[in-house]
Amino acid sequence: MPRMGGFVAVGSRIYVFGGLTSYQHIKVLTNAISIDCRSQTVHLLPSMNVTMSVSVADIIDGKIYVTGYCSNMAVFNTETQMWESKTTPETMIGYLWPGECVVMAGKMYMRDHINSFVYVYEPKESKWETDKMLNKFKWKHACVVDDVLYYYDSVSAMLRAYDPKESSWLVVNGLKELLAEARYSVCSYTGSYGGKLAMFFPKTTGRTKAIRCAEISLKRRRQGKEIWGKVEWCDDVLVGDDFYVKKSLDVIV
Repeated sequence: MPRMGGFVAVGSRIYVFGGLTSYQHIKVLTNAISIDCRSQTVHLLPSMNVTMSVSVADIIDGKIYVTGYCSNMAVFNTETQMWESKTTPETMIGYLWPGECVVMAGKMYMRDHINSFVYVYEPKESKWETDKMLNKFKWKHACVVDDVLYYYDSVSAMLRAYDPKESSWLVVNGLKELLAEARYSVCSYTGSYGGKLAMFFPKTTGRTKAIRCAEISLKRRRQGKEIWGKVEWCDDVLVGDDFYVKKSLDVIV
């Protein structure tokens, strides 16, 4: 797997785009592959039509949008297996190293690696805009469940949620014990998992290192003004080495 690449799950496949070969021998990749998780086979795709040393990606209506440190955004059609090219705003060209990308309600939300800007892309009208409210917190390692963004704020030890329809931030209630356990886990990740939220965080017991995972169900209360979480399951999923999570993907197998 390339470092700093874009990763997207579509059905039973994982798509991988661009990135770097390694930090020691830097080589920018234009490669694109798909991994069939059912047959556990790898398939080469047509090379990307732009070069990106760092890339992020997500999917809208069967098209995967890949953007990075370059002047154009690459669009891969999963049906035709062909590439398209889209221009990006002048303020992004040659400046923004992409940090993360998520899709909510048919729009792509992308932030840079220092969280100074959040750009929103509307594919139907090919229109770019900004979202100042989403930029209120320095969200990272985020996921989207039912068109709501979730991320773990390690500084405040809170699971935060952003609802784009209401343009408002909420704190997920009911997870006091879990968040206390993950208090100092700065490398925590969230992921969408069959309509639920999966939260990954590193754990160290003596010399044993592990990645712990919690499966959390979510419920709206008070006419949607509150979000409550319930831990359905929590356990170590990787034990005995210096693991870290690159990205969590919800794949149908």
